[in-house]
Amino acid sequence: MISAFLDTAEVASRLLRSPVLAERWEQPSALAEFRISGLAGHLARAVFNVERWLAELPPAGGKPIDAVAYFLSGAGPAPHLEDAVPRRIREVGEQEAAGGPATLVKEFAAARARLAVQLPTMPLDRPVGVFAHVLPLDQCLLTRLVELVVHLDDLAVSLEAPTPSVPTEATDLVIACLTRMAVVRHGVLPVMRILARRERATDSIAAF
Repeated sequence: MISAFLDTAEVASRLLRSPVLAERWEQPSALAEFRISGLAGHLARAVFNVERWLAELPPAGGKPIDAVAYFLSGAGPAPHLEDAVPRRIREVGEQEAAGGPATLVKEFAAARARLAVQLPTMPLDRPVGVFAHVLPLDQCLLTRLVELVVHLDDLAVSLEAPTPSVPTEATDLVIACLTRMAVVRHGVLPVMRILARRERATDSIAAF
């Protein structure tokens, strides 16, 4: 898990260094209402937040949950883009990117390097506060790995560039997490059919 997270963050670092990113910094991204700058900042938070959360004392009390439960904790109809949470996500992404692309890349690489030293010294069951939840470290990293892999694709599409390949371990972990989420949302049969029997697949099995 740790190596998959760090190696995928390195892939993200290479995309953040793309000259096209700097050229298109203020243009709209592939995500509605997100500028490319804000999307880049949001992607970077997948690493920044891990370092921030680990700097805090492990939360006392509270039953730890896994990555699937974390992502589904707010399950419901998709929020409107101007609702408070989506708007806040965009605002915070822009705040992370406020120093410009060169600064973002420098800060991202530095945070990743510090985590490469810190993470291997920590037990994977260490409790970590993740917003309003408590997750074991390995599940915390899985949530950020999902964010990295999904938003790498978003950012690459925004830049009209090929989506970078990430390590096999990372894709295996992310696909397993997304599949488990889809099963909770839609049931086993729709997921099985869309994966194995396209002639009987009728509905979307989107995890989010």
